[in-house]
Amino acid sequence: MIVRTKSLLRLRVVCMGLVLTLLAGGLMVDLRVGAAASSSNIVVERGPHAIAANPVTERIYVANADSDSVTVIEDTYGSSSAAIVATVAVGTTPYALAVNPVTNKIYVANVDSDDVTVIDGATNSTATVSTGKQPFAVAVNPVTNKIYIANIGSNDVTVIDGATNVTTTIPAGESPFAVAVNPVTNKIYIANVDSDNVTVVDGVSNTTMDVPTGAGPNALGVDQLTGSVYIANFFSNNVTVIDGATGATTTVSSGITPNAVEVNETTGKIYVANDSSNNVTVIDGSDYSTSTVSTGTAPGALAINSATNKIYVASYESNDVTEIDGADHTTSTIAAGTNPIALAVLPSLNKIYVANFNSDDTTIIEVENESGVTNADLSALAVSEGQLSPGFAPNRTGYTVHVEHAISNVTVTASTYDPNATLSVSGQVYGNSMTFPVSLQIGANVLPIVVQEAGGLASKTYTITIYRANAGNPESPPPYSPGGVDQIVTQPDSDDVTEGPNGVTMGGKAATVTSTKTAGGKTMLTAQLHAESLTKAFGKLKGKMMGSQTVMFTLTGTDAINKIGIPAKVLKAAAAVTPNAVLSIKTRNAAYDLPINLPALIAILGQLGEELEHATVYVTMETIIGDAAGQLAEQVKAAGASLMGEAIDFTLTVEAKDSSQSISDFGHTYVTRSIRISGAIDSSQATAITLDLHTGSMAFVPSIFTATAGGETTVSILRPGNSLYAVVQSRKSFADVREHWAKSDVDLLASKLIVNGMTETSFAPEHTVTRSEFISLIIRALGLQEDDGDLMPFSDIAPSDWFAGAVGAALQAQLISGFEDSTFRPHATITREQMAVIAAGALSFAGKSGDVVGKQHSLLASFEDKAEISAWARVPAAQVIQAGIMTGVTDSHFVPGHTATRAEAAVVVKRLLQTLGFINE
Repeated sequence: MIVRTKSLLRLRVVCMGLVLTLLAGGLMVDLRVGAAASSSNIVVERGPHAIAANPVTERIYVANADSDSVTVIEDTYGSSSAAIVATVAVGTTPYALAVNPVTNKIYVANVDSDDVTVIDGATNSTATVSTGKQPFAVAVNPVTNKIYIANIGSNDVTVIDGATNVTTTIPAGESPFAVAVNPVTNKIYIANVDSDNVTVVDGVSNTTMDVPTGAGPNALGVDQLTGSVYIANFFSNNVTVIDGATGATTTVSSGITPNAVEVNETTGKIYVANDSSNNVTVIDGSDYSTSTVSTGTAPGALAINSATNKIYVASYESNDVTEIDGADHTTSTIAAGTNPIALAVLPSLNKIYVANFNSDDTTIIEVENESGVTNADLSALAVSEGQLSPGFAPNRTGYTVHVEHAISNVTVTASTYDPNATLSVSGQVYGNSMTFPVSLQIGANVLPIVVQEAGGLASKTYTITIYRANAGNPESPPPYSPGGVDQIVTQPDSDDVTEGPNGVTMGGKAATVTSTKTAGGKTMLTAQLHAESLTKAFGKLKGKMMGSQTVMFTLTGTDAINKIGIPAKVLKAAAAVTPNAVLSIKTRNAAYDLPINLPALIAILGQLGEELEHATVYVTMETIIGDAAGQLAEQVKAAGASLMGEAIDFTLTVEAKDSSQSISDFGHTYVTRSIRISGAIDSSQATAITLDLHTGSMAFVPSIFTATAGGETTVSILRPGNSLYAVVQSRKSFADVREHWAKSDVDLLASKLIVNGMTETSFAPEHTVTRSEFISLIIRALGLQEDDGDLMPFSDIAPSDWFAGAVGAALQAQLISGFEDSTFRPHATITREQMAVIAAGALSFAGKSGDVVGKQHSLLASFEDKAEISAWARVPAAQVIQAGIMTGVTDSHFVPGHTATRAEAAVVVKRLLQTLGFINE
């Protein structure tokens, strides 16, 4: 790479040097504020360097170059609506990224690990594809599903087939710095900054040709309508235009050191950011005439909202964004974070997202009343019950609302963007705003709202479909007859499968339901799901985002036993196509969320052979009643706790022609089951438990308490196995921790039956912890069942030892391995680094292992004694530090060999549980 490339890299990779400060004058324009804009910041990880938006899912992806991650932000219409939904570990120094909205895949170029991370937008799962050296830029052709990566270190382009991730390498010029795609012509353009040319790739044949440019081509813009390409030449202060029809080139003067270019295909204008002259050159694509608009200091990134004809310019040194009105070039300035380096726009929300490299956050700019609206648009739409799905935006015309059966009336409010426009429902005119009461029938109630522009030149119809649940099946309203006010158009919902905001609901016609009595006199309601309906339901999940891949079925009634039969062949087939799907089965007082790709279940189904055709998977939820319920309540009381709600026995079985297999151990997969309880519950003094009716023993189970709008509490139970579950209330404290720094954590874990005192009143917080004591604590916290059947590796543990079952379970879960002399040393005090290794193993077992590749050094850098951490403990120590589970004894010392106290162990376990989402925050 020659010297000038390094100079340019210092400009683009802002963490590597100082931005050039050569300034030049430009044509000044009046500064005035256009539409009112509001902004907010959302913290991401270190060094956000690139940003992209998926207009289909309305998710934003931020590449964090200094933390080797991508932050996923989900947003909706309205202020303060953005939220981080995931942080995805990627390769080393993610420098650029691009989105394919058709496949919902995100491609992240990792410049220091020579690869691309492919993120599945639905699941946030990843794959890694090797590239050339120093992948520097990435572009997607959504039509061909091909991805193009410019490798600045190996002078070539990697082409990824989006369907298979198979790659092809195409030679480019010297130091390929930028890449752009024209999906209409299937041409790809690579700007080669050190050979002063652009490589043009034919997307069909991968043949290439080189087109000379000015000096230092470093940015590209493509006009898909005309086929013309605009190349910013950093060192010659001009733009090379390749004519889309003839291939001839033209040179257009720009400002000083142009380093970004964007095309507004709607207006035919091209915008060039000039870093050193603090302005933007505007090129008219029809005649190449130019004008200049002043910006902040060191403009380095551009984004265009073609719907509003607004251009957004991020100025790196003045920490702001200039908004340019494309019609008259008036500007307004919006504050951003420190060193804004990249921009993305979501036209549907009219929001702009700014990656701020040195404040580790993203600025979200919302422009009021400018979302591409017309005089026939709504400015507001709301319902008094339920919520609109998707969220309101002026350019969205279709919405659904789901309400419970108890809701018989909903008020719809709406207002127009233009005060001179009018609203009407079925011919009744309401002016520019309305408050409209809707009397709901069972099922779908369709409300069409027509907005009429003043003068009658244009109109737009918004449609709200409000689904009111049936009393006997709250998840799926059955067909009904039209009724209510004459303004409502009702539509019978006769389908057995309906789509909603959270997935797919199977209605009453999707199953055959029978009621019987067991030999013990208990009533049992059995629902056999129809194979055709279930297949249809899973088919509707294809392409949906992770949180929406749920098939819901509700079985109503007061029967003690609820049994749901699922065609095994449908489950197995769906697991291959929609492996992230969940079948959520609800009853009066419980729910079972069955992952259809549950390994323990799929393994059994795979062994059935021809019997799979007629096999059935049964989910059973049995409420404990009668004498057994009384016995259970007494057992809980004897243990110093009180029973809350009903106890439920959850089972999962596979029944074939000649066999029946019960699945109670799910391996590493935590499956959610829920119990609903009347009233509010303090989660710090309650927990879910497993209980043995024969012995009376009970144990903590990971559980989250959530208050519902109906005054109930849903207790979500997470455990890799089935059992009899109940919810109990318990309040425990110890006299010797009243003034201790760990009091709240010790009290919490004691009330949840995780830690025990040395006596009824004493916890002994400063006593040391043995290895066997800590591993027993971890096994209880993870909700695992003790298992002493596999202790052969350890010569110093006998089956009669009180901790044998916990050590056996830890060995089975691969949390421990012991020492080289085949001992476990159960009575030795545990050190902080040993505790870190076990805690990191628990994270991994529960599927939350933190990726510290490339970050280990920085995570441990602040500790002066980091060299004292044993080699086998360095990665686990970095993982628990990154997760916030452990910190140093002081800010500068980790003290890996220090023996841990009971109080320290309790705090580590509490933080571990909250990190895993196993207890409430």
